[in-house]
Amino acid sequence: MTAAAMTTQRPAAQVGRRFYLIMALVMAAVLVGGFSQTVPGDFAPSPGLPLLLHIHGAVFTCWVLLFVAQPAFIARGSLKLHRQVGMFGAVLAAAMVVMGLAATLFAVRYHRVPSFFPPTIFLVMNAIGILVFGGLVAAGVALRRRSEWHKRLMLCATVSILGPGLGRLLPMDSFGKAAPLVMFGVIALFAFAGPVIDLIVRRRIHPAYLWGVGAILLSEILIGPLAFAPPTLALLKIIRPS
Repeated sequence: MTAAAMTTQRPAAQVGRRFYLIMALVMAAVLVGGFSQTVPGDFAPSPGLPLLLHIHGAVFTCWVLLFVAQPAFIARGSLKLHRQVGMFGAVLAAAMVVMGLAATLFAVRYHRVPSFFPPTIFLVMNAIGILVFGGLVAAGVALRRRSEWHKRLMLCATVSILGPGLGRLLPMDSFGKAAPLVMFGVIALFAFAGPVIDLIVRRRIHPAYLWGVGAILLSEILIGPLAFAPPTLALLKIIRPS
C-alpha cells in the first residue's frame, strides 16, 4: 500500500469511528428522551405496568447501553473488549425480539396502543420493525469479522427500532392521520445518514447499506398494505376479541 493510500484511509477510519459513536449517542438520546416522557407514570404504584413490560423495558435499556458502549470501545481502541461484549449482545438481541413481539401483542390485546395509530398499523409496524432488527443483527453477528459490514448492519438494526422512542418524543397527536408518515420519514432520515457519510468519506456507498437501509425502507412500504390486509384484520380479532 502506498503512503498516499494510507493517508487517505486514516482520516476515513477516524471519521467512521466518530460517526458510529455519534449516531449511537443521538439514537440513544432519542430513545431515552422518548421513554422518559412516560417513565414517571410507568413506575407509579397505581395502576402500574405489568411485569412483562418492565422486563421489556429493562432488555431494551440494556440494548441502548450496549449500542453506545460498543462504538465507544472501538473509538478507544479496545477491540478485544468490543468482541467479548459482542457475544452478550447477540443473546440480548434475541431477547429483544422475543420481548418486543410479546410487548406488542400485550399492548394490542389490552388497548394500550397510542391513540394516533390504528391498532393494525401498530401491530404490523412493531412486528416488522423487531423482525427486521433481529434479521439485521443476525447478519451483523454472522459478518462480525468483516467490520465494514458488521458496523453498518448493526447501525441499521438499531435504526429499525427507533419507532417507539420517536412516538413518545415527537408530538404525534398533532400530526393527525399523517402521524405514521411523519414517523416513517424521521426513521428514513436516520437510515440515510450512513450512506450519506459513506458518499462524503468513501465516495461510494458500502453494499451493507443496500441491504440494511433497503430492509428498513421495504418494511415501511409494506406496513400500510399489510396492516389492512384481511389476514391482519382477522388476527386483530383473535388478539383483541370485541
